[in-house]
Amino acid sequence: RLVCIWLVVSPVVSIAVQDAIFSNAIQRDKTIPNKTSPATGDVKPLKKVFLSDRSVTCNDGSQAGFYLRKSAHSKKWIIFLEGGWYCYDHHSCRNRWVKQRHFMTSSNWPETREVSGILSPSMEENPYWWNANHVFVPYCSSDSWSGSKKLDKRGLFSFMGSSIVLQVVRDLLPLGLENSTDLLLAGSSAGGTGVMINLDFVEELLHEQMNRTKIRVKGVTDSGWFLDRTPFAPTNKPAVEAIRKGMDLWQGRVPRRCREQYLDEPWRCYFGYRIYPTLKVQLFVFQWLFDEAQMDADNVGAPVTKQQWDYIHKMGDALRHSFQNVSAVFAPSCISHSVLTKRDWLNVNIDGISIADALHCWEQKTNKRRLKRRKNNRGKGKRRQNRTNRLNKTMGATQEESDEIGESFDRNKQKNAHRNRKRKNNNGKNANRRKANLIRPMGNVSKNNLSSINHPAWSGQQSKPRNAFNKKHCIHRRLERCSWPQCNHSCPKLHNPFTGEEMEFIELLKSFGLDMNSVANALGIDMETLNNMDQGELLNLLTQQAN
Repeated sequence: RLVCIWLVVSPVVSIAVQDAIFSNAIQRDKTIPNKTSPATGDVKPLKKVFLSDRSVTCNDGSQAGFYLRKSAHSKKWIIFLEGGWYCYDHHSCRNRWVKQRHFMTSSNWPETREVSGILSPSMEENPYWWNANHVFVPYCSSDSWSGSKKLDKRGLFSFMGSSIVLQVVRDLLPLGLENSTDLLLAGSSAGGTGVMINLDFVEELLHEQMNRTKIRVKGVTDSGWFLDRTPFAPTNKPAVEAIRKGMDLWQGRVPRRCREQYLDEPWRCYFGYRIYPTLKVQLFVFQWLFDEAQMDADNVGAPVTKQQWDYIHKMGDALRHSFQNVSAVFAPSCISHSVLTKRDWLNVNIDGISIADALHCWEQKTNKRRLKRRKNNRGKGKRRQNRTNRLNKTMGATQEESDEIGESFDRNKQKNAHRNRKRKNNNGKNANRRKANLIRPMGNVSKNNLSSINHPAWSGQQSKPRNAFNKKHCIHRRLERCSWPQCNHSCPKLHNPFTGEEMEFIELLKSFGLDMNSVANALGIDMETLNNMDQGELLNLLTQQAN
């Protein structure tokens, strides 16, 4: 392991502060050339639509709304929640009003918007969802999309983020959502947190209140998975205290099951690893292991000391550990924040698989599982109803009595199925024993070459080749093996704050003030080899060492 490499550090890194999230990130170039082109012909931009309920407003009381681009050829919808931090008390909200007013009002919204990444209409930039119905919801509630507080005479601002999300869904139904098959609720940063908070509410609205049970609802959170850990240094805006205050100010709503889990501290539900186990709707998590916003929330400052780098390294370990029970996660080891609406989002990958590929694979598999469950449930319901009808005719039983008898039949059927499975397993074990007896007389055979002796005739059927593509690519848990910041070759490029030039990984290590002799010794190579090593080779070597 490479723990010893972090021992020698000198204060040579200067970190530029990003206004939008007050992050501690090494300066990054934001000027990305537009290399995409529309899939076919002229593509219409997203058009502004104000909410039909005028009482659902932005912070300043102006009308909330969304931007929409409909597709005549798709029944898939993506609703994307914009990010942008939050405010949590009178002082922070006044400061936000002065410095970031565009996150609190709709008064200057343009008539149209162009959004990249997963909302791009370009097939080249957005290969799986370019033709979906796209909805972009600007962030103007400053409450992580959770508030339900209306503007009143006593309050300076309203906080109606959760109300905005639900009203957007209501207004989209007559615009085509009512005939859709799939709804993907996505969001970045505070929008990613808003996805987790509103995901169950959206499904309940569609399935229980609006009776649109055919619409499959799923969620994608991007860079909204924060930890409520102790900050590196005291701060005037600790994340935990800010969320606690904010929830009271916003009259924040969190899902019922999470609230019941944290009765005395419902604000804990704003943190991904706490709310995730309580969610009913399936969620895909994207998170940078060294997220800039988490670094800011932890008040770690510009990492120029060994203590700061140790804290950041432990932050990555803590994030990795928090995904232990997450079924679908994509977590590169990079210093960055958000990805879904960036023009170069396809470049981000783990083991050669892009975030778009992983997300599409997860979406397709979850759809297949749901269709299979629905088909099975329909079959069970039909069989039970047939039994009930027969019982009513032959026995003169009441509906309640026949239902009870039908349930008893189901229980007996499950018991019989369990017995059959057990018997089948026992038969399989016996067959394996007989097979082993056949092998023994052939001499000493190791486990490694046993497969060469196995013959399809012994199993009674020909072996079927597996789909190598699905097996390799359709993995829903992709956590970066290498635990070093920026060790993934697809990480967004960082730039030297003094020269403005791009920094390769080995240059980044040097900029940390690391003793490169220690790096070479830990890797078992000499300095000349290290300096001349290709970045890809170095990353592979570090990954192997980390494992």
